Amino acid sequence: MEIHKPKPVHNWREFLKEYAIIVLGVLTALALEQMVEVIHDRSRIAQARENIRSEIANNVGLMVTRDQTNGCISHRLDEVDGLIRASAAGKLPAGPIWIGIPFLGAMANSQYTSATQSGAVSLMPNQEQSGYARIYAEFEQYHQSELKEESAWGQLRTLENHPANSPVLDRQLRSAMQEARTARFRMESGERALRSESSRLGITASNFRPFKQQSVCIPLATSRADAENMVVKGGATGVRFDLP
Repeated sequence: MEIHKPKPVHNWREFLKEYAIIVLGVLTALALEQMVEVIHDRSRIAQARENIRSEIANNVGLMVTRDQTNGCISHRLDEVDGLIRASAAGKLPAGPIWIGIPFLGAMANSQYTSATQSGAVSLMPNQEQSGYARIYAEFEQYHQSELKEESAWGQLRTLENHPANSPVLDRQLRSAMQEARTARFRMESGERALRSESSRLGITASNFRPFKQQSVCIPLATSRADAENMVVKGGATGVRFDLP
């Protein structure tokens, strides 16, 4: 194998020429590497942004769907409040009682969590990062209120079984009522804040096709079997299921 030895440098001009060629080559390689990294980062940011915005739109869309039943929720809580007073007086109606449950939409955060852990969110502008952080913090608070509301309504639904009155039951039901009303207030406040925040980021809520007949909107004096049929017939699917 023939090995080409570097030519000896005879003067400073030749040395600087060789040096400039080497430096230029290194700088060009570094610039190209940085350019490739920038293009890759932009692609990561764009994908992460699209996923996060879609997730936010879906979450807010679920909130909007619930908002459409707030009138039913408020009315049902007033009706149940009357049932609690009637139960305490030993005058709970003998007929069927259907309390139902408000619309619950699980708040997703997998896309934001994934983008945060991968470092894609940290590459976004500070203002955008702050906006997403505030929104997902609100989502978490909303979710916690959903859990408390679900638990409270579960306790209130014991009235469907016409339980025997007792001071302990009365205290439990009144406490559950207060918890249900508080959770509802927090969720409504959170929904307004989230719609405003997402709107500032140019995010529009997704449209959902919920059950046409919401559980909580069914008349109070409805049997469980009839209530389930009403929900299923007006639902997005024809699959029968047991409501809680």
